[in-house]
Amino acid sequence: MKRSVLRLSLPLREPFVTSGGVVSARELALLRIEDDDGLAGYGEAAPLESYDGVSLDAVIGELRVEGAAALPQARAAEELARLDLQARREDRALGEPGADAIVVNRTLGGGPPGEMAGRAREAVREGYSCLKLKVGLPDDLERVATVREAIGPWPALRVDANGAWGVDEAREAIAALAPYDLQLVEQPCRTLEELALLRAEVEVPLAADESIAGPADVRVAAELRACDAVNVKLASSGGFGTAREAVRAARYSGLEPYLSSTLDGPWGIAAALQLAASERLSLACGLATLELFDSRLARALPRPRMGLMAVPEGPGLGVEPDPQALEAVMVERVV
Repeated sequence: MKRSVLRLSLPLREPFVTSGGVVSARELALLRIEDDDGLAGYGEAAPLESYDGVSLDAVIGELRVEGAAALPQARAAEELARLDLQARREDRALGEPGADAIVVNRTLGGGPPGEMAGRAREAVREGYSCLKLKVGLPDDLERVATVREAIGPWPALRVDANGAWGVDEAREAIAALAPYDLQLVEQPCRTLEELALLRAEVEVPLAADESIAGPADVRVAAELRACDAVNVKLASSGGFGTAREAVRAARYSGLEPYLSSTLDGPWGIAAALQLAASERLSLACGLATLELFDSRLARALPRPRMGLMAVPEGPGLGVEPDPQALEAVMVERVV
């Protein structure tokens, strides 16, 4: 089995602002494995150190050697490459049959309120039924108020603080933002214990994100009554299989699951879409982020239409990037 690891850097159309900082380009690792017949499978590793504390160098170090993956993002790449190759051999999609398209939310960064309102109006015109707005910044109240005024009572609006607040600060912030009819507040505090304290004091539904890294965390969240929904990511969960277990654990525990990415590339998005389809998720998923990139590679999957993303039909992940587009974002061939 031939093995190669590529370091990629996908430029964003403009810097993406959150409470955790600013991202202007997304660095990823791509694992490619090829069998003796020349058929290849691909797996994407998408750590984001400001988000999950995992460096891309550490992940690439593990991907250099087969069987060395310990970090969840490296495990995810190994598993996806193997599953992609296996499904391609069998000429089928990686995920089980399910929905043909997935409801997705438009994600808006922490930019100026007027600018975010304009983008929110554009999303409504494009048919999105759910928007997610980044908060945890000094002008949150003005930004949320301006966006809600711009879009009217529909679509649904959720906000994401990326764990920026302590419990007291979150309580005050949510009380101020609640009049703007929030669907949910995603990761207002850093830990599940803090979320549990907060949930007992607020009426707006809460979702756990950064504090969920697999089914065990979902079960803890349910035991603590820390949230109403859980946002599952393939990269931080360690792959397709563990993310599916987390989704099913959430449903078993009475929590509503949905999937999203942390500015993943097309392979990660394709895998999440296939998982969302096979599990028939109903909450809008945060997977419409490829359009944030200024890269032909991001067009390896079709753009959302009317707030829906088509589920790749395969074979495998169903991602067939233009070789020139891949070459344009490749920083180095590590192995």
